[in-house]
This record gives sequence, C-alpha cells and structure tokens, in this order.
Amino acid sequence: MGTEVDLCRSVAEDLEILVPDIVGRIRAEISDYGPVPREEHEYHVREQFRGLLAGLAARQSPTPQQTEAARELGRQRAYQGVPVEAVIGAYHVGYQEIWNVLLTRAQSQGGGLTERLVRLVNLVWTWVWLVSSASADAHAEATRSRQAVQIGLVHRLLDVLRRGEATSDEAVFLARALGFDPAGDFQAVCSPSSGWPEEGLDRLRRRLSAQPGSVHGATRGAFTVILVQGADAAGVAGSVRALSPAPPVGIGLRRPGLDGAELSVGDAEQALAVAPSAGGVSSFSEHWLAACLSPQRRRIAPLLEHGGDVAAAHPHLAEAVRAFAQHGYSVTAGARVLHLHPNTVKYRLDRWRELTGWDPWVPDGLAKSLLSLRLFGPAEAPPAAY
Repeated sequence: MGTEVDLCRSVAEDLEILVPDIVGRIRAEISDYGPVPREEHEYHVREQFRGLLAGLAARQSPTPQQTEAARELGRQRAYQGVPVEAVIGAYHVGYQEIWNVLLTRAQSQGGGLTERLVRLVNLVWTWVWLVSSASADAHAEATRSRQAVQIGLVHRLLDVLRRGEATSDEAVFLARALGFDPAGDFQAVCSPSSGWPEEGLDRLRRRLSAQPGSVHGATRGAFTVILVQGADAAGVAGSVRALSPAPPVGIGLRRPGLDGAELSVGDAEQALAVAPSAGGVSSFSEHWLAACLSPQRRRIAPLLEHGGDVAAAHPHLAEAVRAFAQHGYSVTAGARVLHLHPNTVKYRLDRWRELTGWDPWVPDGLAKSLLSLRLFGPAEAPPAAY
C-alpha cells in the first residue's frame, strides 16, 4: 500500500512530463504570460512543484529560501510586464492542477490514500498563500521602483524639451530609455495636477501601463503631462477622464520627432486652457484658434468678453448658437437636437445678435460668438465645434 510520501515522490519523478501541460493551461487561461518565454516559464513551475511535493512529503511549509525564490520570481515578472493579478492567478491555476494530479493518482491506488491525502489540503493552501503573497509583495516593490525610475526619466525628458534641447544627445538617450523612438511621432495629453488624490494617480499609472505603444507621464507643477507614441491619444485622455472627479484634458497635435514632442506638449497645455472644467476634452486640432488666443485673454477681453456675460445671463441663447454651429449651420438641425421648434431657435439667434452685436448668420459674427463662448463663457459650458 502506497503512502503519501511515495505518492509525492512518484509525481515529482514525472514533472518533466506533467509540467508542459500545466504551463499550457496557465498560458491558455492567463494571456498576460505571453511575454514570458515558454522554457523559462516551465523551469520555474517545475522548481515550484519540486519544492511543494518535497514539502508535502515532509509535512513542512515553504523554507525561507523557497519564499525568497518566490519573491525573486515576483520581481522578475514585474520587469517582464506581467500584472500582479496574473501572477497570483498563475499560482492558483498551477497549484490546482498539480493537486488534481495528486488526487487522481491517490484515487487510482486506493487503500485509503485519498483520505490521507485530503488531510494535506490545509498544508497545500498554506504553500499557495505563502509563496503567492511573497511573490505579490516583491512584484509591488519592483513595480513601484520601476515607476519611480520611469517618472524620473520623464521629468528629465520634459525638462530637456522645455529648455529647447530636443535634438541633444541627452534628449535622445532619455527618449530611448523610455521606449520611445526619437524620430517617431509624438502626441501629448495634459491635465491639471491639482485635486488629484494619490490613489487616482496610481489608478492612472495602471491604466496607462495597459495601453499599447509607449505611454509615459509625470506631474510637473500645475500640469500632469503624458507623452504618447504608438497609442491612441484619445484613449489615453479617456483613461484620465475616468478618474473621479473627472478632470479636464487637453490633447496636442501628433508631431514628428522630439522637437515635435515639445510642440505637442505646448499644444496640449494651450488646449487645456480652453477645455470645459467639468471633465471636458479640448483637442488642439479642433480648438487651435481659441487655444492660441487663450494666453491673450486679457488683451482681447474688451472685444469678446461681453459675449460671455450674455451667455451667463441667458444660457439658452448660447446653447442655440452652439447647436446652430455644430449641426451644419442649420436652424432645423439645431432645433432637432435641442428638441425645440425651428422658429424658437431662430428667435434665440436673433436675440443673441441683438444683445451682443454679433450676427451668427454671417462668418465673422459666428466666429466671434464661438470664440467668446469658448474663452469667456461659463466654465461648465460644453465644448463648441468651429
């Protein structure tokens, strides 16, 4: 009659045969293990199972050396970009599979071996908990360290770009260290840094790490600036706006090279200046005129500020102007969106002209109206299209 010790030894002898199938199951269920070389993955699983089977045979928990090996593996997986959730999940899948092998063999041998094996369940899950916890803790430490290094590199790159040294060797080195192609296209996304809780920044970093391409950001003074290459800047902006409360976002133009990255950061900061405050998005490509004029607000206030006052006092008039502009300069289409009769929208446009002196029916009057609403209108006003 076999014993639990014999059972564990027989399974250990067959690990070369068993492990490839178990690793295949892990990789099928947890796609994040794709970047991990298959041979390396099998090696680590085989070593973990050898330790587990020896521990079960001896009725022992993981040794300090085995716990440290799990920590080292957690660090390695962090550097390989495997999320911590995937690491923990892989432990659970793997240990469940090797337990199923033990249980199946015990049942086939009979003689009460299954009942004796079941008494080891608590010890098995002690192994799972200790090694996965050690691995997860080390993964978190490595991730924080890696993020700190990356944030430092982003700060240095943004400082170099701000100094106008985009073509310097330092700028090229920093870009490459962050995974950017210095000659590729860059696009910047910008948001205010004020009011962000630390947990919000942590959530944003996790979201950005899941983006394709190279996406790196850092907080610099009043702004959080994110440089994007090979990824959708609108998707990055969506990740920022998913924070609570949702901050406004500015998106720069996609521009080539590191000098283009510098210009795109400026684009994004200027676009942010004219973004609605309540989680609005303003792209430089759509709102470049207002964005470029924003630094001149004080200078042009005598020309356009009055429209903002009218909008604050009569928001329904401003709403009609926006709807008219956003829907093909059509009173009928604008009225449909506002759920109003076309005559009502026409009346409101005429009333806007009377109060502001700007005729929304002619290009000059409409341009002044929309610029006034964008630059001097109520902060909660939705974005205009022009």
